This record gives sequence, C-alpha cells and structure tokens, in this order.
Amino acid sequence: MQVVVVAVVAEKNNILASLTAAALALPSMVSKVNAGTPISQPTTNFQYSHYTEGDERINVDIYQGNVVVPIEQNAEFSLDWVVDTFSGATPVLNLPVAIASSTTGASGIDTIDNSQIVLDNQEVIQVMTGASTFERRYGVDLGFSYFLDDLTLKFVTAYSKEPDYLSKAYKLGLAWDFNQKLTTLSLGFGQVFDQIRPSTRMIQENKISHQVKFGLSQILSKQSLINFSADYMYDTGYLSNPYKKVFIQTATPVQNLINAGMPNVFYDQRPEVRHQGAIAIAYVHYIAPLDAALHVDYRYFRDSWNIDSHTFEAVWHQPISENWMLIPRLRYYSQSSAQFYKTYFTQTRSEPYYSSDHRLSAFGVLSGGLKLTTETTNVNAWTNKIKFEVGLEYAQQASKLTLGKTSDSAITDFNYLLITTAIKIEF
Repeated sequence: MQVVVVAVVAEKNNILASLTAAALALPSMVSKVNAGTPISQPTTNFQYSHYTEGDERINVDIYQGNVVVPIEQNAEFSLDWVVDTFSGATPVLNLPVAIASSTTGASGIDTIDNSQIVLDNQEVIQVMTGASTFERRYGVDLGFSYFLDDLTLKFVTAYSKEPDYLSKAYKLGLAWDFNQKLTTLSLGFGQVFDQIRPSTRMIQENKISHQVKFGLSQILSKQSLINFSADYMYDTGYLSNPYKKVFIQTATPVQNLINAGMPNVFYDQRPEVRHQGAIAIAYVHYIAPLDAALHVDYRYFRDSWNIDSHTFEAVWHQPISENWMLIPRLRYYSQSSAQFYKTYFTQTRSEPYYSSDHRLSAFGVLSGGLKLTTETTNVNAWTNKIKFEVGLEYAQQASKLTLGKTSDSAITDFNYLLITTAIKIEF
C-alpha cells in the first residue's frame, strides 16, 4: 500500500493534480527497450496504492498488476493493467478578488461584479469545482517481445477508459546490443488516439499524438555507464482542457471563445497543434569502497507553446545491510510559462488562445527525499518476492525558483510534504 500525505498552504493550488497525473499514468507511450533474453518462466506482480491530501480534499486509490509469460525460447507476452479511482474538488478558474461576488465556500462564486475595473497583479482567488468529483479509470497494455541474438523487437497496444476520456495507443520499439554488448541503441515510435467527452459540456473532441524516441546507452567501465535519449512528439486536435476557465476583461465577445456561464469568463482555449522535444542524459557510477551507486540525470524540454524546462536530479543508492537499501534524492525542476498563459487577462490577445491553468505557468520546484527499501525473495510456493518501501519527500514550489525572469504568483507557490509507504508483491 502506498499512502501519500500532502500538506499545502491555505488557498494554494493542489499539488496532487500534477502528481497523480504522472504517478497513475500507464507506461509512457514509447518506453525504453533493452536488448536481452526472454524470461524462463511466467512472472506476475500486484501493487495497491493510495494517495490522499492532508485535509482529504483529494483521494486516489490505485490497483496495478503485471503478467509476463514466455513463448518458446525467443519471445514473451506481457499484460499490464491498472484500475484507479479519483475523488475530490479541483480548481477551474482564477478571479481577481475585487470582482468575485457572493462567495459560496469551496465551490467559488455566484457571479462577477462588472462595475470594477481589473488591473494586473491584483490578489487572486481560485474557484473550485462545485461538488466533489468521483471518477474511475481502467487501463490495460498488451505487449509482445521477440528476441533475436543481439536484437529485441517489441510491440505494445494500450487502452484506457474513464467516464470522459477514451485513449487507444500502440508503440513499436527496437533495441540493438553491439560493440561486445557494451553499447545499446534503441528506437521507438508510437501513436495515441484520444476521445474527449467532458461530463459538464456538450462537446465531443479528438486528439492524436505521434512520438519518436531515440536512445543510446554506453558502458564506460566496470563502474560506470552513460545514457543519452531524445524524443519528439507532435500533438494535433483538441489540446485544451475542457473543464478549465479563464477570465478576460473585455466589453465585446472574444473571437472563437465559448462563454462559460458568467460575464467575461470563457472556456480554456489552446492551439490545436503542439510540437514537443526533449533531450536527456543520465550517468551512473558504482563506488566500490562504499558499495553504492550514484545516478545523475539532466533533461531539457521545449515546445511550440514557448514552454521550456530543465530537470536536474541526483539519486544515491546505498546498501546498509543484507536486503536493505537507503536512497536519498535531490531534484530541481524549472519551466517557463506558455505564451498564452496568465492568471487572468485584463485585455484581449492578438491570437485567440487563453489559459489560466497553473500547469502552464512559470515556476520552479526544489525537492529532497529519502527512501528506505527492503525485499525478501522465495517467500513461499506462491510468492517469489515481497518488496517494502517507506519514503519522505519535502518540496517547495515557487515562481521565484524559476530560471530566468518571471512575475510572482501566489497561485503556483506552495510547499508540500510527501510521505509514502508501499508493498509490492511478485508472484
């Protein structure tokens, strides 16, 4: 079981919106493929996780499983599945306090006071969903791998369904070991086909994503290796968030925008095309005197919405006794804002794209954590391995931590404490 407790400053944004999006997702569209050999006997494992916010505003339960079955001597079949439930309230709109009328608790406001003139950089409140949301998602990945000498070929098809979202995908991967197996070259390609059917709006939209991935791993010595990867993604179709809203101070209707039920409040609208690219480098070094390993990673991301990000991470793996491992971690992340993002707009833009989604803002995150793990093998006739983990992580997210210039924003600034425990069982 994995339990996450998040403590945030009052009126700050919910960190779990982004945390769970990453933690609960199915494996990445184009996963890294390593050349090798198939397993000799079937394996399976199961994991249960639970995420909750400190005030229980957000609760997420996750059930995950995996089965891998060998097929003759050169192939294997894999099945990954996940069922998760989400309940709670999330922010949908930012409003200057001066114009918000008839505050109604956690749900936000009833109307807007149009007699007030809004200026930039005024105090802002967040309008939450009016009622607690409950959703359940089902996802499954079916994979087939074929091993031929130093070459591995992999095909995966994926399916994910929730009340307002249906996703279908496939991915192809190739990995080649050469240079006496000191070097591995990997290539991948995948496509995702999404259908968006929001529960609060009468719209039906589609999105298609294409991704190409390249990877190169090199063993430098008996103690170290380095890995380089690059990927490119092209998204087209409906890329807006159908639930997010934005305030735009204007006396006339805004071109191509849909009114969201209150004066000067419109639904989020983003470009229908997005190009994304990233490069990453990772270095691993084994330190023999301490029987420890250091992992150092850097990733740079850039997209056509004018967002770029930098991620630096260092992880130390230190065995402290038989079957026990201590893992401290330090991470820094920084991103710039999208060209069409503001907490609210005091005037219209030349292009009809607007968003107040905090995930598109400029901010930085500095975090540090510590994890303790232990595992037991050959437990009994039914259980091959049991692994237990407990961890603690503290993070500060703030606009002032961003690389480069940015304006301060109370919407994106908060601290959180993440406490985790997990039990993973491999049958």
